[in-house]
Amino acid sequence: GQYPVGMSQVKVSSAGEWAVNGVYKPRNPSDIPAGFAKTCEKMFWDVRSTWNQLADSKRIWFEAENGSYIYWNKSDGRWWLDGPSGAGLYIVKSSKELPPSEGWKALRGSRAPLPIVEIV
Repeated sequence: GQYPVGMSQVKVSSAGEWAVNGVYKPRNPSDIPAGFAKTCEKMFWDVRSTWNQLADSKRIWFEAENGSYIYWNKSDGRWWLDGPSGAGLYIVKSSKELPPSEGWKALRGSRAPLPIVEIV
């Protein structure tokens, strides 16, 4: 899916989970991250309805070249930073339009240091 031209990109650096470090491009809210779909299939959840339940249909999400992604989860009011496999690695409570730079926490089993998140 094409993403809107001129939209912000997100840069993640210094994360202990190295797979999430990189530049993320904005993606259309109706597109579903491949890692998200993988996780749903593993759990025998319907991919589209699970995405519609968790993701905000009006809010852009962001994807790195390796398939890591950042999206806002409307069910818990948090931005999630997930690895290419779809595993959630870092979260932050925020309702901002774009992922915030501060306040990220590592989910259990995720390595420190915490990510530095910048809008570029």
